[in-house]
Amino acid sequence: MEEHIFSWSLDGFGSTLFRISENGKYRFINRYSTMDMDENDVWSKGNVEYNSFEDFWMDFTDRPIWLRYRPIFVHKDYKPFLRKFFNDIPQGSLTMGEICRLNLWLFKID
Repeated sequence: MEEHIFSWSLDGFGSTLFRISENGKYRFINRYSTMDMDENDVWSKGNVEYNSFEDFWMDFTDRPIWLRYRPIFVHKDYKPFLRKFFNDIPQGSLTMGEICRLNLWLFKID
């Protein structure tokens, strides 16, 4: 069975993470695409597999601009993990713009 777990977007980019259950075990597939906004044409698309949501999240947040991404959907099973992650970010280290984007993420997971 395949379940939608997480989605995000940013102009011309986006991905959706799925949790796939097989024989009592989970694996996670991130399907992504980028597109040329002027041509309205897909540039690239692909899949990346992860062993856990935590592995996916570590890779996701390793990108310098990840906080700019707009959350679209967060599965209820992963909201507690994300709440803890966001609560552990030192607020004093963020700019006003980053705080606004962080609030968008917090709104989406509440």
